[in-house]
Amino acid sequence: AIDKSIVDQKDSVKSQEIKLAMANRELTELQQKNVLELASAKRKVENAESDLAYYQETGLPARKESFAQDLQQVEDYLTYSKEELTQLLKMYEEDDITEETEEIILVRQKANVRDAENRVKNQKRRNARAIETLPREMVTYETSAEKARIAYASAKLNLERNYELKKIEVAKLERSLADSKKALTEIEADRQLFNVTADFDGNLLYGEFVDGVWQKGKTRELLKKKGNFPTEATMLTLVASDSPLALHALLTSKKAQELQASLTEAGANSPAAQLSSYPNSGGKHLVSLPAKAAEAFQFPGQKDDESLVFYQVEAAITIPADVVKTREDETSYVLVKLAEGDPEERTVELGKKDGKVVEVLSGLEEGQVILP
Repeated sequence: AIDKSIVDQKDSVKSQEIKLAMANRELTELQQKNVLELASAKRKVENAESDLAYYQETGLPARKESFAQDLQQVEDYLTYSKEELTQLLKMYEEDDITEETEEIILVRQKANVRDAENRVKNQKRRNARAIETLPREMVTYETSAEKARIAYASAKLNLERNYELKKIEVAKLERSLADSKKALTEIEADRQLFNVTADFDGNLLYGEFVDGVWQKGKTRELLKKKGNFPTEATMLTLVASDSPLALHALLTSKKAQELQASLTEAGANSPAAQLSSYPNSGGKHLVSLPAKAAEAFQFPGQKDDESLVFYQVEAAITIPADVVKTREDETSYVLVKLAEGDPEERTVELGKKDGKVVEVLSGLEEGQVILP
C-alpha cells in the first residue's frame, strides 16, 4: 500500500510540475499580450481623438463647403440653361428656321431648364438634410473617441488584474508543489522504516525490559500478518550478543530502605548492587546485581536466585534478639542459667543483627542456656 502511495505521489508531483511550468509560460505570455493589447487600445484612443480633431477642424468645414459647392453647381447649371433658352428664343425669332425644328430645340431646352430647377430643389433639400445630420456625425466621432478612452482605461485595469490573478494562481501551484514534494519525502522516509535491519549482532526477543521485569505481553499474538499492533509499543528487543547481563529485582520501599542501610553500613565490604533512589510507577525500587557466571546461556527474562552477603563469620555465637536486655548505662546483658543457684546476669558485647538473631562477640560461650 505504501509503495502504491509513493507511485501516486510521484505522479502527483510530476503532474503539478507540468501544470506549474504551463502556468509560468501562460504568465509570461499574458504579460507579453498585455503589452500588445494595451498598446493597441492606446492607439485606438489616439486614432479616435485624431479623427475627432480632424472632423472638428477640417472635416466639418469641408462638408459644409462641399454642400455649398454642390448647390452652387446646380444653380449655375440652371442659370446657364435659362440663359441658353433665352438666347434660343431670341435667335429663333430673328431667323427663318422652320417651325418644327424650332419647336424641337425649344422643347429640349425647356426640359433642361426644368431638370436644372429640379436639381436645385433637390440639392437644397439634400443640403438641408445633411446640415441637420452634421451634429450627429460630430456625436459619432465624439462617442467613438470616448468609447476608445473607456476601452483603454478598462484594458489597463483589467489586464493588470488578470496578470495579478495569474500570479496568484502560479504562487498557489508553487505552494502545492512544495507540499507535495514534502509529502513525497516524508512517505519515502516512512518507507525506509519498513526495511528493518539490525544495527548490531544479537538476539531478537519478544517484549521489552521494564522496571526490572521482562514483559512479553501479547506481542506474539499481535505480531502476525494483518495483525493490529498498538502504536508506540515495543514489539521486539534486540539484545547484543556481547552485552553484559545483570539481575534485576523490585523491592518495596521498606525493603529498599533496609537494603540501603545495609549497603551504607557495609561500606567497602558491601556487595556489588545498585538501588534506584526513586520508586517506579508501581511504588517499587529497582535493585540491579551483576549476573552470575554460568555455563548455561543467560538471556533477558530468565529468573535466578541471588543472595546478598554483607557480613560473614564462621562459627559465630548467636542468640535470639528478644532475650537481650539493656541497663540504664545502655550496656547489654542476658540471664544465663547456672548449674546451681539463681540465674546470673552476664554482660555481652553484641555484633551484627539479622532479623530476630543477633551476634554475640563476647560474654557467652557456645552451649550456655539463656533465659528469656
